[in-house]
Amino acid sequence: MTHFVIYLFESGLCLSLLYLAYWLFLRKETYFNFNRLFLVGSISLALALPLFHLNFMIQQESSLEESAAGILKFRNYYQELIGMIDADFGSEPGIRHSSGTPGGLNGTSELMEGLSGESLVSMDSQAIPESEPSGGKRMHFPALALLIIYLIGVAYFLLRFIYLIARLFFLARKNGYTRMSGFRMVTLKEDISPFSFFRYLYINKSTLSEEDLHNVLEHEKAHIRQRHSLDHLFAHALAVFQWFNPFAWQIRNALKTTHEYIADRQVLDRGFTLVDYQTLLLKQVIGYHSVELVNNFNLKPIKKRIAMMTKIRSGRPARLKAMLVIPFTIILFFLFADFTVKGPNDQMMNLETLIKQQKMLAKMEGLWTKTQQDDAAKSLLFKGDRLSILENGSGIREYFWRSDNDQLILSDRKDGPGTELKFSGDAKQMKIWWTDLSSTAYEKTSFANTVDLFLDKQGMKLDLPVISKYRILERQDLVYKICLGFDKGSGSPTLSFNNEKISEGILAEKVNQERARHSKLDLKMLTCVLYVDKNMPMKEVAAVRQVLREINALKIADAGYPHKSGMDVSPVLYHTIALPRLLPPMDAKILDKDEVKNKGIAIYVMDLSARNNAPAEIHQGLTDFIAAHDRGKYLFSLEYDDGVPYGQYLEVVDMVWSVVYEFRDKLAMKEHGGKYSELGPDLQKEMRKAYPMVLSEAWNGD
Repeated sequence: MTHFVIYLFESGLCLSLLYLAYWLFLRKETYFNFNRLFLVGSISLALALPLFHLNFMIQQESSLEESAAGILKFRNYYQELIGMIDADFGSEPGIRHSSGTPGGLNGTSELMEGLSGESLVSMDSQAIPESEPSGGKRMHFPALALLIIYLIGVAYFLLRFIYLIARLFFLARKNGYTRMSGFRMVTLKEDISPFSFFRYLYINKSTLSEEDLHNVLEHEKAHIRQRHSLDHLFAHALAVFQWFNPFAWQIRNALKTTHEYIADRQVLDRGFTLVDYQTLLLKQVIGYHSVELVNNFNLKPIKKRIAMMTKIRSGRPARLKAMLVIPFTIILFFLFADFTVKGPNDQMMNLETLIKQQKMLAKMEGLWTKTQQDDAAKSLLFKGDRLSILENGSGIREYFWRSDNDQLILSDRKDGPGTELKFSGDAKQMKIWWTDLSSTAYEKTSFANTVDLFLDKQGMKLDLPVISKYRILERQDLVYKICLGFDKGSGSPTLSFNNEKISEGILAEKVNQERARHSKLDLKMLTCVLYVDKNMPMKEVAAVRQVLREINALKIADAGYPHKSGMDVSPVLYHTIALPRLLPPMDAKILDKDEVKNKGIAIYVMDLSARNNAPAEIHQGLTDFIAAHDRGKYLFSLEYDDGVPYGQYLEVVDMVWSVVYEFRDKLAMKEHGGKYSELGPDLQKEMRKAYPMVLSEAWNGD
């Protein structure tokens, strides 16, 4: 039913625009035959144009492409609205069945064993409940009600149409007719105004004088000669088909009026007196009934007919005015047209397909997380035409994705062959069948990365700093997370452990419980990831670290957002990046600065307590210091007090790492022709020996 309702709307829209063009530019002009042709052509065009879409070629990124896209978006908009009313009428929308075996993803990039070409339900369609039988069909009440109302209207006006035609034949049979040259005259006994229908001319001779009869016959014979009855049947059939559209009835009335203008003109052109003819019209209006569907001699409005008889015939300016209907017609052709975009290298693409793909991209864009417990992918990130799949651990797979004929295709290369996945849902929730037997449910989040999603669950204000020399903690099963942020109500520092808010007093107990559930062989790799608000005073951070030192949980990693200048990392891995370090044990030896200097080790002091250290100055100072003390004879000393913000502290720590890596890269490039990260373990050891990372911290706390 959807396609039929769309056709009704489009044909009605077409008819309305064409009638508007007639009303604006033609109704007051005396080009009656042209007006008749335009009105009949409007009906034909309105019925035919929505069925036959012309194809226009446009250049990609041209001004026409934007206009064509606007037309298609408007068309898709009302089609979607109609589809919402008619969502479950007839066969399920959006289902396609794939025949044959699609190109798979090969080698190490194979998506998952057992995937095959499956049908899928488009994101634009209604998801089919798994418990509903495949053959079940339901009809929404609005669709059924509208269909019943429409059919009742069609039935009523169709029966009325048939009755009017039958009445004409009944009048002819009842009164009889005589053959005359070119028509058949039916002599009526009823007080009905003269009219004609095809070759039948109905007239009550007793009401007319000889001269008036001659005028009337000439008028009605003009209708018969020009076959105006065909126009009436065509226009009335349209009104039956679109009985709900007021423009369908208006265009029918306009056509009947135009017929009368044509017949009046022909009578006057044959030499009949204008005043006598107008007087005859006025006589027929008073006291005589009219018959619908036919050309009545006394068709109202009589005032317009008399005005048209005396009006000066339209000249050249009016012809130019009539040409203004052409843009309306051109608009209609474009409104229901298909567009092919010609891109670089003469690549062709259907614009509607392109818009649908863009719409699908917009719907899927964002981070999706799994809402059920199974072994399938944990998170999905749709970003443009790229899909990042985060597995249960920290493994990630990257694919190009696209939709084609309601199919989601994952491929190793853009527009290449790929694997089809069955899925169902909408822009908020969906299910993906990673295997033929089971599906996994996902929910779209409002976040752009996984770390924001994690922080949102903590129930506190927590704004992380940015880091550049981060690492990806691949063993997420050997990670526990401590968050230190601000309470959203009071603004005081608050703590959470693995998504559970706790007090500082039970932190040691929670960490020991976490360590107890891991294998003793893995304890050396167990890492505490610290998520700390960048405005948090270092006093609070130092207190948490002290608890970890006391229980010998020394392996930590400071979490943060990745700096844009760092390595390219997928947002589905943001929750795994951090700056790993070791805390000093409780029994660590504290060396005096003079003692260190006596051993020939230079010290570069960064005192954040002074509150006068600009990042650029620190970076330049570090660079100059290392350049002057290469081959490992140096030490960095970072000093701070209780009030230093954590973000400033971590910025300096990250800066130290960055500067050291700059020197390692330069040395590696000079001696081995590659960056430090590209060297093997033994060569990296040499670089570390030349430029070690020796960072000492001094907390001047209470």
